[in-house]
Amino acid sequence: MKLQEIQKKIDNLLILDKKYLKLLEKDSNNLNSNLKYWLKNKEIIALKNGSYIFTKKYNQEKDKNSYLEYLANQLLKPSYLSLEYVLAKYQILSEATRVITSVSQKLAREFKSDIATWRYYSLPPKLFLGYKIYYFHNQPIAIATKAKALFDFLYLRFRRGPQANLKNLENLRLNLENLTTKEKNELYDYFTKLPEKRWQNFKNILKQYVD
Repeated sequence: MKLQEIQKKIDNLLILDKKYLKLLEKDSNNLNSNLKYWLKNKEIIALKNGSYIFTKKYNQEKDKNSYLEYLANQLLKPSYLSLEYVLAKYQILSEATRVITSVSQKLAREFKSDIATWRYYSLPPKLFLGYKIYYFHNQPIAIATKAKALFDFLYLRFRRGPQANLKNLENLRLNLENLTTKEKNELYDYFTKLPEKRWQNFKNILKQYVD
């Protein structure tokens, strides 16, 4: 089956899954040969094993950032955008990041392609919250709130890292001037999910730093 024929059938899809393509091309050998040919001719872009997008569709998309964010949600489910990527969007981090970071309840992993690198970190189920939904071509994208992205960042950094103190927090060079009182309270509230004494001490130190 020619790529143009597939495009006509599934032009509305934002991501191509090999399992779905098998419904259109029953012969596995033909499908694998076609995929190799399409990849060689740069007609499709490989995202991870078994997942692709149409090159033409990506190149014609005006909002490529949202497309990449949508793909981040799709490449590992369930997940939501967070950590450095979201903090950079809100200008809380001093430097931009080229890696699209997310959190998931699954094991940490990374997917690299010609258009982006998607990195996933693992959080326990009780911390898999604090995200909102926006839509891209009528498809949902989950992204952490500003406070939750900051909480995820601090939790993963200090979970097994250096001892939390004001100096270590200051060394992160976070831009927290635009955090509202509501967002600060949201940040502190997430620590109620962590009853261990070390995290309550961390919250007290964080309050000194943020306030």
